[in-house]
Amino acid sequence: MHFGFWFAAARGYFDRSRHSIDLHFPNINAAMRAGILPRSPRTVACALIAVSVCFFVPFKLSRDSEVLDSVEQPAHLTCSGAPVRKATSWLPGKAGALTDLHTDEKTVKNYIDKCVLPSGIAEEVTGSGAKVGIAIPAGGKWLLSNTLAVCTVLRKTLKSALPVEVVYNGPEEYHELLVSQLEALPNVTCLDARQVAYPRHHPPLKLKGLTFEFKAFVLAYVTTFDQVLMLDADNFPLRSPDDLFTIGSAEMGNLFKQHGSLFWPDFGQKQGDKSILLAKHLDVKAEAYKEFNLTLPWENVMEPFLFTESGQILFDRARHADVLEWLWFLNSHRKPVSDWMWGDKDTYRLAFALAGKADAFQQVTLSPRLALDAGGTPPEPPFRHTGMVQHDLDGNIQFLHRTYLGKFDPAIQEPWREMDFITNPVTPQQALVYAEAYGFFPHQVTTDYEKYCCADGSHTNDVSQCDFKECQVPGNPLPVLTIAAAKLDPGVRLVLNALNDMFTALQANQSAKSG
Repeated sequence: MHFGFWFAAARGYFDRSRHSIDLHFPNINAAMRAGILPRSPRTVACALIAVSVCFFVPFKLSRDSEVLDSVEQPAHLTCSGAPVRKATSWLPGKAGALTDLHTDEKTVKNYIDKCVLPSGIAEEVTGSGAKVGIAIPAGGKWLLSNTLAVCTVLRKTLKSALPVEVVYNGPEEYHELLVSQLEALPNVTCLDARQVAYPRHHPPLKLKGLTFEFKAFVLAYVTTFDQVLMLDADNFPLRSPDDLFTIGSAEMGNLFKQHGSLFWPDFGQKQGDKSILLAKHLDVKAEAYKEFNLTLPWENVMEPFLFTESGQILFDRARHADVLEWLWFLNSHRKPVSDWMWGDKDTYRLAFALAGKADAFQQVTLSPRLALDAGGTPPEPPFRHTGMVQHDLDGNIQFLHRTYLGKFDPAIQEPWREMDFITNPVTPQQALVYAEAYGFFPHQVTTDYEKYCCADGSHTNDVSQCDFKECQVPGNPLPVLTIAAAKLDPGVRLVLNALNDMFTALQANQSAKSG
């Protein structure tokens, strides 16, 4: 058979698999079973030679950098003469080797030195012409349903004017109905991350199937915003996020405007070498910093070191384009980085350190609260986990991140967990009690909030005098308040009601389709 025929057949196969860079033999076997490639050993060998010599290398070097015009590309990605990672230095299963890690570290540093820093975009604060918005990595029916609830509340209840980009990961995560409903909302755009150039100075990681790392990729290369609020699909703003970019704390000023970043804490913390964690795998090992000869961020600090929760991130991408390169460097090396820390959440601080900008990593100091549902039945605790509640810089509650068992899935035709109670800002020790059953039993909490309400340690019998947002009481029982007693901003209650309405509608729509 003519060589060109088999080359054309082989290339046709790969064109059909254009969203995959996995060139392992099982895919070719599957092609033979489907009749796309022949079974004859001789002709298979010809096809493999054609692929290897004439197509494999160009595919690896050009497919990853293919750009479809629908998404705007960062200027530094088109830098002429940019260092390109040698494709031969990476093979499946080998990406976790420390030798590869440090080889790639040099490539990324050379890229930053040549393409990012000379442009000045990593050194200058973005001006008033910055493109500002919200980016939500979300795909598939479940996450896009939650995203629809988030965007609806942003537009209709909170009256947020910020544009929103919803980013899904390829055709497998596209849902025609939900995407059309999202884009019917004012200034909401859905983007496919696979249509964005893959940076050739990083390991050629297959985007399909990414989990935690996908958020880092969206932040680094997909969203078109200069200044962006990254939100998880199950993270619901309780107040308008618009002012986060411009208004700060009366005491601390606007940390985001000063430093170009704002992060939020997780429940865990380090004190010296001791970690207090909900689970052992959530720790950050010293090797993560020592491997790059960096100072441990929890050493020689007065306050306890709080880990990071990445359900919401405020980031100036223009000011910290170099940090984004280090961020993807870490997240594209799932091994050994995943041996040092859990998911993406603590890679952001390390990326700032690798860029020589450790002081620019800014984090809210007030620990998160717990949102609790009152519907628990034995053997469940009556106060069940709904999510974690984060604050703005003034201590006002800002986000409800419906984590773990608090997640909403419209396909589950059962009552979802509501936010019936809210706790004080939770100490790591109190979080450990909660983690035993992901909730609290009656003896572990108290609703006698007036006995504990004052931040200065004094007590009062008049609950109206309590400054709830400042109160943090160590030990147990943990003070909790009903949403009504908490005297939250009236807008927060409107958001919670709106979310319940959205969940009801989404669940009813799912039920109707199932019936």
